[in-house]
Amino acid sequence: MIERCQPLWGSAVCSARTLLVALCIVTTTIEPSHAQDQNWSLEVSGELRERFESANNPVFGLSAPAQNDYLLHRASVSGELRRGDDFRAVAKIVSGLTSSWSGSPPPTQEDSLDALEAYVEQSLSLARGQLALRIGRQEMALGAARLVSVRESPNVRRAFDGVSASWTDGEQQRATAFFLRPVWPEDGIFDDRSSQAERFWGLYATWLPSPERLGIDTYYLGLDRANAVFAQGLARELRHTIGARAFGMRAGWDWNIEAAWQWGSFGAANIRAWTVSIDAGFEFAALPFTPRVGLKADAISGDRNPHDRELGTFNPLFPKLPYFSEANLATPANLLDIQPSLSLSLTDRLSATLSWNRLWKHENADAFYAPLLTPVTGTSRSRSRDIGSQTSMLVSWQATRQLDLGATYVAFEPHNVIRQADGRAGSFLAAWIRWTF
Repeated sequence: MIERCQPLWGSAVCSARTLLVALCIVTTTIEPSHAQDQNWSLEVSGELRERFESANNPVFGLSAPAQNDYLLHRASVSGELRRGDDFRAVAKIVSGLTSSWSGSPPPTQEDSLDALEAYVEQSLSLARGQLALRIGRQEMALGAARLVSVRESPNVRRAFDGVSASWTDGEQQRATAFFLRPVWPEDGIFDDRSSQAERFWGLYATWLPSPERLGIDTYYLGLDRANAVFAQGLARELRHTIGARAFGMRAGWDWNIEAAWQWGSFGAANIRAWTVSIDAGFEFAALPFTPRVGLKADAISGDRNPHDRELGTFNPLFPKLPYFSEANLATPANLLDIQPSLSLSLTDRLSATLSWNRLWKHENADAFYAPLLTPVTGTSRSRSRDIGSQTSMLVSWQATRQLDLGATYVAFEPHNVIRQADGRAGSFLAAWIRWTF
């Protein structure tokens, strides 16, 4: 049994020790004769990450404790056994630990030792393209990660159990079909299990008419949740999502535009929800520091009447977290937002981004949804739709190919909707260092 590490540097030592143990597990489970065979290859890689966070009045003061200063320690090791180009087996083990957390850390931050990935993949060459079938525990990120992401900032990334099949014709077309169950982390050792209350399936296709500059995604995603909670109540949710994304760059401009429509059932109610998102910018390549002026904006539907037989709240499924900033203030549901930004390339390896973000509710009758898709009591039928604003600064430094560092600071101010629920102003500070091998 692995004991919880002691505060500060004691946990860093424990993370390194856990990494060494995991490395031994991965490398000793493969027969030496395989690694020596010329048809087989074995690759081992890993990561060590130390991250400091200071949260003052998290989620606009709606989440306890009011002040929390802590360290996150993440260590992972991966082993990939490959036979030529047609078969591979992958195992990735992760340890996520915390120091000085006030209270009990959530499972996404404290998971002593578990398998983040464990799958086999068989590839088959077709008359046109190649098909790969993957079975087991796997990570998944689709498109711009608005709806399906690996959840990078917390200690434990998101994983799924199930089967997926991917087809590609090389450079211009690819498609992925899957049937999965999300994995919910636990704080013990090798005790993470896939949810029996949720099923997730879909088809995601990408067409690249100009692989280096233009692309189009189309997709269908299905979700079945036994106990879903919205401002309208608690019931079984069966939701279908269809959407499309256009992305590319040309003559200094870049754009990423996505729209999705949802339908299905929530208990006895029908689901009718939608979202439209845009992320665009222009880079001044001839100016010092190559400034990029960007604009993000979202319109994400809410529920007009929590007491009728229709649910209009959009479900972002398994989104990138944090979504709007590292402070992770809101779930992208029942929201309108606008976020202008300025990015600078200070050197080839050092960049900085300054942004400001304003948030409103889309429907006044619906609630404000805190992470993770949690309706906040007292935010329905508010006097206005104005949620609040946040200003953030992000600095990233790729020191070497294997070492990167970063820091971010976010200051946020609640407005009418949040003040009505006794929300408060606050801030979030994070700094991290990550080494990969």
